Amino acid sequence: MFGRATEVSQFNELLVTGQHQRAMQLFDRVSPDPAQCNLVLDSVLMSNANQNDPQLHTPHGLQTTNAARGMLAISGFPAGVPLLRFLTLYSFSLRKRSLTAEDVRIRARSLPPIPDPTAALYEAFAAGDFAVAGAVLARIALDRGIPAAARVVLRFTLSDIGKLGHHLALAVSFLEAAEALGLPRGLLPIANLGFYLAEAMKGTRPAEIPPLEAVGAPGSGARLADAAEAGAFDEVESRLGELLIARRTDDAVRPLLVAASADPGFLGHTLILAHAIRGAAPYLEPAENFHLLWKAYRTLVPRFGYPEFLRLGPPPEIGQDAVMTALRASLQYKTPPAEVTVRQALEVGVPLDAVLATIVNAYGQWTVGEKEHTIVLLDAALETARFLGKDEALLPLAVALMRLPF
Repeated sequence: MFGRATEVSQFNELLVTGQHQRAMQLFDRVSPDPAQCNLVLDSVLMSNANQNDPQLHTPHGLQTTNAARGMLAISGFPAGVPLLRFLTLYSFSLRKRSLTAEDVRIRARSLPPIPDPTAALYEAFAAGDFAVAGAVLARIALDRGIPAAARVVLRFTLSDIGKLGHHLALAVSFLEAAEALGLPRGLLPIANLGFYLAEAMKGTRPAEIPPLEAVGAPGSGARLADAAEAGAFDEVESRLGELLIARRTDDAVRPLLVAASADPGFLGHTLILAHAIRGAAPYLEPAENFHLLWKAYRTLVPRFGYPEFLRLGPPPEIGQDAVMTALRASLQYKTPPAEVTVRQALEVGVPLDAVLATIVNAYGQWTVGEKEHTIVLLDAALETARFLGKDEALLPLAVALMRLPF
């Protein structure tokens, strides 16, 4: 065990120094052990949190890595080793800061007492002072915990969620990575989130968000979905407010996720943003969620409702083993279309998690295409399928697999 721990420490050093040939040789030695794969994944996650490339307006390194982490949680190891191998190679292609979680902790602790950390953070964001923003956000996480830091920073992104929703989507991804790593290691993505937002949102001031007042007993999510599908937006507004005051955020976001699954948008950004909205919702207050979701319902998607032709039918007269063999073949060769084989697998009773794992395992073998957006889109589709459940999982899976450039 000690030898393995030493090898992972060496791997961390090679990630920092960029010695990819030696790192991949070491990767091949430790990857047969699932426990070591998880340590390697944490190392890559922390390393990619440091992405810093002045030529990029929107750094996708950590967002891509965190999305792949979600996919690997579905497939597990050793099945996920090919995808982890790609992530490791991908890490060496990124330009990065030379920063550690301990550096962030020391800098955050060295700050003088701050009477109002939230105001100080927002001033740093508005001024574009990325060094102060990263340190103050890390200090909030140290003093109050990661959820408190998430609440503060996500509240600020509501002022401008960014072109294609990048500010909000990246913030959610950085925060999910911080939660996965825990403190003190999670300070690294938290500080880097502060750096990114201070540069990307310079000049932005916090939006005024009016309180949300209860107007009646909360209705059902189905009534919200019906109103959205009918285009009755006055009713959508009231139903949405009722659900959010009751903190039923899953019911409030479900029709939006269905609509975004049907039309994922350019490079999947519509579905990625809708998925990020669901990720941000638990950290925000009802009025803040209403501000975000009401705008999304009006502007993010052109239509609502689940397409009837993608409803599951009765189980076909075919065995589960034969269906899964066909699914694996269709993912590899694109014939028949994955929509057909995913549908058959769900209709014949294959557990949804088994279908999702098969898709992830197939992705690890794909060798062409632009990886950053396809990994983030596929993860959003997989997580949305899980959220919607077996009866409606076909929609995000069929559309996303059709959109992937393979």
